[in-house]
Amino acid sequence: MRRSSCGEWLTHEFFLVINEFEFKDRYEWYSTDRHIWENKAVLSDDIILYMMDFLNWVPSFNPETKESGNGLNYYGITVIHNVGADKLISVLDKWLNLFDEAPDTFSLRGDTIWKEEDNGEGYWEQTINRMNRERMQSELNQLIGLAVKATNNNQLIIHFGI
Repeated sequence: MRRSSCGEWLTHEFFLVINEFEFKDRYEWYSTDRHIWENKAVLSDDIILYMMDFLNWVPSFNPETKESGNGLNYYGITVIHNVGADKLISVLDKWLNLFDEAPDTFSLRGDTIWKEEDNGEGYWEQTINRMNRERMQSELNQLIGLAVKATNNNQLIIHFGI
């Protein structure tokens, strides 16, 4: 998994909130409530990056720009309404079925990064992310569970990116 510059694992957090959620207070809410909030899912950045092209099919809303669109705001906040939650369930369910076929541990391609030698020579290197099937499925199932609750109870999912 990828780490931030301070050594922490990079994650994306998803929270189930009521439709009347006060977005003007979102950063204060995040600072005070994120650790005690029960209806949440946390996905590793490696999973999000690998699936990003497919997550771009999910209708969403950016509260910073006040624009509707598709996909996740990687570095910021994304709101997923009912239609987006339905699409999220559909996309993630298909990924879960695919990962049923994976071995217990497997590799996914990561970023292509530039590496430099001490002599100044450089080269591109493809990173590889080692994944645990059960952990990945658990993370995806948590997010599917939030999306099902959002759809059934007319609630929102708020995504906080890295």
